[in-house]
Amino acid sequence: MDGTEKRTAPKKHKRQKKKALDNWLAWLTLTLLIVCGVIGFKRTRVDLSQFKKALWPPTVKMEALGYESTQVKDATGTLVGYTTTGTFNGFGGPLKVAVAVDTAGTIQNLAVVEHRETPSWYNRVIESNFLEGLRGKNYKDPLRLGQDVDAISGATYTTNALTEATKEATLKAAKEWIGKDITPYVTPRKIKIGLPEISLVALLLIATIGVYKIPKQHQNTMKWVLWILGAAFIGFTFNHPLTLVDVNKLLMGYWPDVYNQLYWYLLIFGIVLIFLTTGKNTYCKYVCPFGAVQECVGAVGGAKTMVSRKYNRLFNWTRRIVVLLAIMLALVYRNPGMSSYEVYGTIFNLLGSNFELFFLSLVLVFALFIKRPWCNYLCPIPVIEHYARFVYKQVKTSITSLKLPLTKKKVIHPTKS
Repeated sequence: MDGTEKRTAPKKHKRQKKKALDNWLAWLTLTLLIVCGVIGFKRTRVDLSQFKKALWPPTVKMEALGYESTQVKDATGTLVGYTTTGTFNGFGGPLKVAVAVDTAGTIQNLAVVEHRETPSWYNRVIESNFLEGLRGKNYKDPLRLGQDVDAISGATYTTNALTEATKEATLKAAKEWIGKDITPYVTPRKIKIGLPEISLVALLLIATIGVYKIPKQHQNTMKWVLWILGAAFIGFTFNHPLTLVDVNKLLMGYWPDVYNQLYWYLLIFGIVLIFLTTGKNTYCKYVCPFGAVQECVGAVGGAKTMVSRKYNRLFNWTRRIVVLLAIMLALVYRNPGMSSYEVYGTIFNLLGSNFELFFLSLVLVFALFIKRPWCNYLCPIPVIEHYARFVYKQVKTSITSLKLPLTKKKVIHPTKS
């Protein structure tokens, strides 16, 4: 063994050891996520009796009828109405509403019994007395946002989920317990394609195709055009960049209603499709609106890439641990929104607590001197991407090994003289 081989052997052994450790940690991560998912799945059923005070006078008696449904009688035993639940996907996942209706199918009271919305958005809707606008509505009313019910600006997903969940519960009570024909009052649904969906698809396509087709001397121009458009449309106009909430919804199976949230499907599966076909994450590099904001701030301050291997490794592992804990927490409590620590809402919606505002300011100050500090050291998406690459590689290796034919070497016997 010469001197070169002696020097490279320890390095090779170290790389193999590191790879084995990474693989072991990856499988441990998968096991932890599965366990947390199972624990959270067992926490889903709602006991309506705890919401009796908010739905009915104290003198009534609630008797179980079926799954999350009761009939309600007054002190004399006279039937006065029914209570049942409806569910619809909001921004963070399923939102469940308990609705109290009288024997004519008119809403008397309602209460949110379960939700997974970002607290700041949810509180904004509740404090606006949005639920008051639903009281007194009948199962025959279409409950259209902006027409039958006042919409709350900037909280479309949450208000739409509250309205649709209430409508579902009211129609269910009318059909199953009151015995009404609800067919004329079920609104036909169509997939909505608008400017948000068109803009998102256009940006992803331009970024993906531009990487290969646009000459290198024009690549920088393409980046800045995409960054500005991404910040303007996906960030400040539509307020829906890719977040950890979206990833958690995918993992939990909380896939939103395609008729109202086609954007979510285009965002998630568009990025996945690009990743599977090209092996690249063009969203983070070219389209992410907060990445664009950091690029703009960095251009002003002359930001540089941090080259310290020690600190890069420290931040990398810290971020992995934080993201894992955040996803585990979301899985246990079945709430995608509670694990989100991103600052996107604070900058693009100007909505957030004092701490969130301080955190955002800190990130932007660092962005003056360090290139994309959020993307490189705090954002959860690169961690998800890293793990997705590991899973993809494992699956690809397994499929390849199954396809390899079992061939035997042909033995050539020497000829006899």
